Amino acid sequence: MGMHLHLRHHNEAKRLPKSIQEYMKKRFMLSDSYLKDLRCLEYEGVVGEKQVRRFSIFGISETDNNAAMIKTKNDLDKNPKVILFEGYIDKAGKAYAADRRSPKTGKKPLTQKTDNLIKKEKG
Repeated sequence: MGMHLHLRHHNEAKRLPKSIQEYMKKRFMLSDSYLKDLRCLEYEGVVGEKQVRRFSIFGISETDNNAAMIKTKNDLDKNPKVILFEGYIDKAGKAYAADRRSPKTGKKPLTQKTDNLIKKEKG
């Protein structure tokens, strides 16, 4: 699933750009109130040998009120557990994201719910 998005080139943690919020809302069915508490870091990366803009998304509460401490990619590398979603935007502007939330947050990845439903139906 891809959407055309364009990220500005900043390497500092910030609120999710409107385009990413819209994508995340559609892709993961997230509420506006949940999205407004998320922050993201953007950085250059390579996926399948293509240059892309990668992004890591984390939540303020997930960092035990230390979101202010996460300002750069280096800070995020030191605290990988705070990452909730990761993704990238390719040169054509298509976005892709993966859910990295742990089950303890009470929000299981969609695929897990889908798998459980399939098991019940087959059961």
